[in-house]
Amino acid sequence: MKKFLFSFCLALTAALALNATDYTGVVEVTRNGQTSTETVTVSVNEQANGLNTLTLRVTFMGMPLTLNMTDVPGATANGITTYSAERNIDTGTYFGSMYTNLFARVTDGMMAANVEIPQYGVTMWFNTVGDHFQLPNSDFEAWTADNGEPDRWHGFKTAGGTFAGYSAGLVKLEQSNDIHSGSTGAHSAVMTAGSIFGIVANGTMTNGRLMAGAMSASSTLNHAEMDKNNGTDEFYMPLYAKPDKFNVWIKYTQGTTNANNKASVSVKTFDGTYYQEPTDKEYTNLSGSIVGGAIPAGDWTQYSFPFDYDSYAANGAATEAIFVTFSTNGTPGNGSSGDAVYVDDMELVYLGNMTDLRYKGVTIDGWDPAATTYSIETTGEPNLDDFTATIEGVSAVLTKSMEQNADGSYRIAISVVSGDLQNATCYIITATESAGFKKGDVNNDGIVSIADVTDLIDYLLSGNEEGINMLAADVDEGGNVTIADVTLLIDMLLSGV
Repeated sequence: MKKFLFSFCLALTAALALNATDYTGVVEVTRNGQTSTETVTVSVNEQANGLNTLTLRVTFMGMPLTLNMTDVPGATANGITTYSAERNIDTGTYFGSMYTNLFARVTDGMMAANVEIPQYGVTMWFNTVGDHFQLPNSDFEAWTADNGEPDRWHGFKTAGGTFAGYSAGLVKLEQSNDIHSGSTGAHSAVMTAGSIFGIVANGTMTNGRLMAGAMSASSTLNHAEMDKNNGTDEFYMPLYAKPDKFNVWIKYTQGTTNANNKASVSVKTFDGTYYQEPTDKEYTNLSGSIVGGAIPAGDWTQYSFPFDYDSYAANGAATEAIFVTFSTNGTPGNGSSGDAVYVDDMELVYLGNMTDLRYKGVTIDGWDPAATTYSIETTGEPNLDDFTATIEGVSAVLTKSMEQNADGSYRIAISVVSGDLQNATCYIITATESAGFKKGDVNNDGIVSIADVTDLIDYLLSGNEEGINMLAADVDEGGNVTIADVTLLIDMLLSGV
């Protein structure tokens, strides 16, 4: 691999600036326990050699500072690109040279990045994502609509259908000051069931649109629906990555106590074409659904529902929208007048964890998910394909990049990133080419003999690596030492190789 000579400068040249991709967002700078925020721009420019220049201009200790990091390798997988590098940056200012560690990830025009400057005890968190991967108004603090409904959430006041006006007077969706312990907001949403002539109308809230099309509570003409082709975004909610869990705070009270009655929450992911609940037919445009959703009567409780995608894989449907519906009862027309469901603080959870990291099929020595730096020895230039990992997160992505350090060693960045870019860890492996050795010279005496066979068998029986050259013992270069290496070593001795 070509050895890169890393250079750092104060500003991009005019030519580089013309080709840069800019990401404007908020950076949080934390130093000595104090955090400040400002709106800044991070520029990414692809260099002629295929590497990248990343530039961040920020206010630092009351002074303007430009961090310009060049020759940064990038790695892309499943639409997510990561950049990872550690550099001594000559800022050309009062601060002089700064050792800086950067880890950035980009998808669909959005960026999140961590920057560390250890000598000043500074960490920076840059983010353009915002609530892009979350449900709008998930804390129900915004109630600006004239009809009194929470922004981007709907009850029967915005319903369609022949009986929409009648239903709007029968059931309620209102703002409540009843909130759970630990809430940072002041409001929740509450839906309340009503009844007339003994017929119960469930209180319902959705991010789609309610339709009241029949007098019979059980008719599927009464439903919640969502369709990207309905001509308005008000009743449609796009989704940009598959979440792993749906978290929500719920309180359920009953007008008439009945332990058999349960409130319900339904969350579906689908391709954005028409879908309704209760369903009137079999729909094949679903890609996923939460598991569970029946809510017993009780005080404020945080529920965490995992998503099931496997059961819908046969549909082959894209995940482009999310459809959420709450109801005072899981069965239309059941329950009692006065049943009430309070909802607050919803969150889509995107996992991005690494549980195992391997080189040539063997777990990296000393592996601990909380430790991010490792060292290994290799018999030549490392191959990124030899590094594999086990990750958690249905939309999580694994990326790998490599560069050669000035001392001839290799810096390998193995990153796991959640689909929303928020959960991410970069593991750094320093790979050093081992000193020359003879394959099969297990005891490092310079020759391959029957003594090496004996030592290799002793190792396999005892597990004691003392005095064993593990690289030389991996005779078949399979990535670990097994009885197969003993067999091959004996064959080598017998054949005179």
